[in-house]
This record gives sequence, C-alpha cells and structure tokens, in this order.
Amino acid sequence: MELRKRKKAGDVLSDSGTSLETFLDVVEGCRNLVVFTGSGLSATSGMSMFSTRNGLYDRARKKFKIQDGIKLFTYSFYKQRRSDVQAFFAQIYSEAQDSNAAPGHSALAACDKLGRVRRHYTLNIDGLAEVVGMSTWHHEKNPDGKTIEMHGNIRQLVCPECHHVEPLSHTYIETMKANKAVRCPGCLKDDMRFKIMLYDDDQGDCITPEHVFETLEEDLEVADCVLWIGISFEQSASVEYFRRVRGILGSLKRLEQVPQAVINPSDDAFFNIVSSVCNSADLQLMDVRAKADEALPALAERMKSYQGASSKLKLDGEASDGSKGSVRA
Repeated sequence: MELRKRKKAGDVLSDSGTSLETFLDVVEGCRNLVVFTGSGLSATSGMSMFSTRNGLYDRARKKFKIQDGIKLFTYSFYKQRRSDVQAFFAQIYSEAQDSNAAPGHSALAACDKLGRVRRHYTLNIDGLAEVVGMSTWHHEKNPDGKTIEMHGNIRQLVCPECHHVEPLSHTYIETMKANKAVRCPGCLKDDMRFKIMLYDDDQGDCITPEHVFETLEEDLEVADCVLWIGISFEQSASVEYFRRVRGILGSLKRLEQVPQAVINPSDDAFFNIVSSVCNSADLQLMDVRAKADEALPALAERMKSYQGASSKLKLDGEASDGSKGSVRA
C-alpha cells in the first residue's frame, strides 16, 4: 500500500474554506497535535453553550436583569452577588451531571489512544474529556496529563487560599443553596468556590496556574499541527490564546511550518480570528467548516487507517530486506 504525500496547509486555502477531505490529507500523519476546544465540542452533549440564543449568557441576562449576561461571569459581580452566582453555577453543574460525552469527545480520545495528541487545551468547564478517559493535567500531580482545563471544571470546588480541590457533591450544593460557606478540608478556611475562571478573576491562579503557559510553549516546540475546534472567537479569551500560540510559534520560527485549522460549521469563526490578528498572510490556517462531531470522528478513522498503512509498509520493507539477505543452502 502506498501512502499519499501529505499536503501543506498553504496549498489548500480558498475563499470557500478547506474541505474536510483536504484537511484530513494534511493532518492524517501528524503525531503531536495540539488541540484547543470550545463549547462547539459539547454542543450535542446536553450542555448549554455560552453565546447562542437561550445560552448561558442569555439566561443570565434574563434571570438577573442585567444588560449583558457575560457580567455574571465577572469576578466583580461574583464578589457582589456571590450566592446568586453560586446558585447559577449549581444549575450548570446539574446540566453537566446529566450530560453525555459527544461523538467528538470520544473521537478525540481515540486520537489520543493512537498516540497522536500532544495536549488538549479545553475552554469548556464540563469535564467531559475526563469522562471519555483523557487524563487531566496538573503541574505537580500529573504533568503528563493530556487535558488542560483552561477555565476550570464545574464538577469541582477549589480553595483560593491553599488551592485544595474537592469534587462537588450534593452536600456541598445544599450548603451553597442555603447561602452558607463551604469549609476547605485542607486549610479549614470557609471560602471554597466553584473551580470556574471568571473574567478579571483576582483568584485566577487557583483555577489556571501560570505553569500552563510554560507547558504550552514546550508543546509548541514539537507540535506538528494546532487545531481550534468548536470555538467562535467571539470572546477575548479565545482570541488571546490564538495570539499567544501565534506569538510562541513565531518566536520559535515555526509559524510557517506548523499548520493550524479552525474547525467550525460557521465561517464567522475563521473571519473573527483572521480579523483580530495582523499579517494573517503568514498563517498556515485552514478554514474547515464542519461540526466537531463530524470532523473529529473522521480524523480518528483516517489516523487509524494511516497508522495501519504505515505499519504494513514497515513490515513489508523488513520482509523485503530479509529476503534479500537470505542465502540458499
């Protein structure tokens, strides 16, 4: 079996986007994928998305009668109305408990099992990557973990003082509903909070420590592709992550060597990110207009086939070398 020659991202860009088949041709042989995922990955899992109609921002706006629902996810609002925010987060936790991993989650885990994923950076807070078996990164306890939860995990509480993490339980939920503080089992401070990153979070280091960005730089030193899956790039945080990745690749002189792909059914995501950066012409950036549940299973299947073909070629080569070296008696 003959393997196809890998295409380069720069050869496949067009105004109509990059076809899924062409994207697979580019990425099938990659062995160090760095993957960023947003709410689009969990769109069919039963979790609410943030920016969509009747999504989390819209519900927060109506419930708390605020001009923009994003305000509920700010640290200043949390300090002013802590019990209201905790109650709202408790509803999101209930969604997470009732949710199921989407086909995209399972496919990403399959790519990981094939040894193709260097790291998975998720902006999601649902904890579903761990549900499908992907290990969670921690700078001390599990530095080799695959999934880095950039914005935290709705299934956990954290202590801002000693950074102790506790799995959320019914008892804790009832305590918060009664507007009572949750005591930290580690340092005994009555200050446990949801492990969710807020905008301008003064306690953000207990959610996402700075070690994350050191790990990101190490990952990008060896990455052979960067995927941005299910991210709309409508919020500043995701745009900032893209700019950071671009900056690191640029400093490593790898910007033109490492292809990237925005995978989203809407062309708005690609437009948003290209509009937010300067000199976008030097980006090897593919615009793949597909859902996560379509693109990731196709990628997992293609990588599995590619790996099988590579193994067969290697075995055929070894058999051929062996026959050439054999001598008849």
